[in-house]
Amino acid sequence: MSSDSIDLSERAAAIKFWARQILSLPDEEIVTVSEFNCGKPTCPNLHTVVMVMSQEKPPRKMVVNKPLADISEFDVLEAYSDSLRDPA
Repeated sequence: MSSDSIDLSERAAAIKFWARQILSLPDEEIVTVSEFNCGKPTCPNLHTVVMVMSQEKPPRKMVVNKPLADISEFDVLEAYSDSLRDPA
């Protein structure tokens, strides 16, 4: 399926769901998904940032170097693993 035919709001909701499952997040923690254009020659044109915010803990940031429409559950898991090795 090409990224043109994917509903981005549905994909963002799926990414939030995957992040909640992978991180075992309670309902009160907020998960946001944003797609950015990098603009630097060393990074892909579009990348996606998943932020997890809580009253009790510092925010957690996970970066996937793909457009939002192309992200899979495995990409979220990999980004979480990367964030543990190199916390932002």
